[in-house]
Amino acid sequence: MNKEIKKYIKCPIDVISGFLITKEKRKELHGNVAGGAGSRNPEEYQRAKIIEGTGIPCPKTNMRINLRTSSLCNINHPNKNKDGFDYSEDFDGSQEINSNMIYINLKCIVGKGGSQTRSLREVYWFIQGQLKTLEHNTNIYFANILDGDEACSTKSKFEYLLSLEEFCKVKSKVYIGDLKGYFDWFNQMFVDK
Repeated sequence: MNKEIKKYIKCPIDVISGFLITKEKRKELHGNVAGGAGSRNPEEYQRAKIIEGTGIPCPKTNMRINLRTSSLCNINHPNKNKDGFDYSEDFDGSQEINSNMIYINLKCIVGKGGSQTRSLREVYWFIQGQLKTLEHNTNIYFANILDGDEACSTKSKFEYLLSLEEFCKVKSKVYIGDLKGYFDWFNQMFVDK
């Protein structure tokens, strides 16, 4: 469903800054998250707030990036194929606006540790794949919602990636930040134009 937006959207009032979400705060907001049924609670919360704030559906998707070819592919279970590791994780949602598609990656990474570092490194390579994909696509945008104290503490690494000369023409089409900031980026990209 393509939606035309002509007025500013607002961040829902109960969305807090991503750096304030600690392990304890995440548990308070979303219950037990480590594995099992609760592990998707932060993602579902982020998706619901995106829908509430923008008024645009944000359905789940099987779209992912073939990191070897820098192309977007609609593929479910790529690891059933021998080239399965060529594909990124799938995007957690998408929004269609003014004939543009935003593919959304949702994360809430809290606390220091090896698994958090590995997760954030995977996000880094995923975003690099997004930037390379944009070199071949128009009307495509990517949003990486990175909530959580640990995700926010690594912001400089993502800023470095965006600062690389090879991505200067496409970096504005990639959002990297917390949920609260997504709405300002959305307005800048789709309402202010």
